[in-house]
Amino acid sequence: MDVYQLLLYLAIILSIGFVLGKLAEVIRIPEITGYIVAGVLLGPSVLNIVNDDVLHNFNVISNVVLGIIAYQIGTELWIPKFKKTGKQIMIITAIQAFITALVVFLGVLLLDGRAWLALALSSIAVATAPAPIMVIVKKLRAKGPVTDVVLPLVGIDDIFGVVIFGLFASIALSLISGQELNIHTALLDPLKEVALSIGIGFGLGLILVLAHHFGINYLKKKDRYVAYLALELSLIFLSVWIAHKYNLSMILIPMTIGMTFTNFISKEPFDIQAAALSNFSGPLIILFFTIAGIELSLKVLLEAGIIAIFYIALRSIGKIAGAYVGAVVAKAPDKVKKYTGICLLPQGGVAIGMLVAISTMFPNDEAKLVQTIVLAGILIFELFGPVLFKKTIEKIGESRENLESA
Repeated sequence: MDVYQLLLYLAIILSIGFVLGKLAEVIRIPEITGYIVAGVLLGPSVLNIVNDDVLHNFNVISNVVLGIIAYQIGTELWIPKFKKTGKQIMIITAIQAFITALVVFLGVLLLDGRAWLALALSSIAVATAPAPIMVIVKKLRAKGPVTDVVLPLVGIDDIFGVVIFGLFASIALSLISGQELNIHTALLDPLKEVALSIGIGFGLGLILVLAHHFGINYLKKKDRYVAYLALELSLIFLSVWIAHKYNLSMILIPMTIGMTFTNFISKEPFDIQAAALSNFSGPLIILFFTIAGIELSLKVLLEAGIIAIFYIALRSIGKIAGAYVGAVVAKAPDKVKKYTGICLLPQGGVAIGMLVAISTMFPNDEAKLVQTIVLAGILIFELFGPVLFKKTIEKIGESRENLESA
């Protein structure tokens, strides 16, 4: 596609997404849901202004914004803050991931009878979308025990998700093809992906730390604002390229960069770099979620059938029950037990990445079935997950949005 034609599409997406986002706020639902609805309207399902042939041109934008959001999640993972709750968060993350996979596996197996399909769907069900959660937390200026658990959880959840997906998808493929299970693709490759992603992210994060201590920290405040933004974006762009080039995690690398950086700086530079990136990323956030809406197809709801409804219900039960059980085991506060699970329902970018992997691993017919079911689930979770998360945070009193103007 001609690059100038692409600019026209971006102008339409950005402006329509912005307007519907503001209209969504008027009726007290998240801006994100407005962006997604704008995308659905612009996409093939309704007006077809942006068709399937155009969509693949936006992949790099979506991946860059996902990298920025993952980096911002990482900057919230300040180790001293989690000395008391770190073990609690790991327990909740691990248990909710295991229970979600188990509930979806058993439910689909009882309903459909095909073990490979149950394995494939349960492996993807674990994935939680960090993007809407991070954006809503920033918008509401949320703070409290549930927010403090959910933010790191959605980042760490990617580690468990990658490992479970690698194991379950490989077993499913062996059941489909009749081939012997390969331990390398089932377990060692996912662990290698996680380890490499974290290691590379740590190395890139150290570059940012050294630049801060030996250069940026000596600049005037105004110049530091620009310097942090330039270097952060450079490293995020590099991390996205590395993840794409070597099939590593688009979330773990930039998240580890942010986590490494935030644990080696003081509060003032943290606030400066956070403000710089936040102010820059606003329009990109609109593009990200509006493009996500364009990718959603309403017709998949009809094609997926009753099994998609069960997938949505089973994943919801697994996330809510799993987080509750995890919080009980971790002896978390009652508020965390009751409300963490419902905050983990959004699903999007990570799950779509898993579907891409499924399309290359599975035979065409089996891959198409999994894609149709999961995409139907993503449509529902993308539209209603952010709404439930926002309402929950407001209900439990962790939103500080109104304090901004008080």
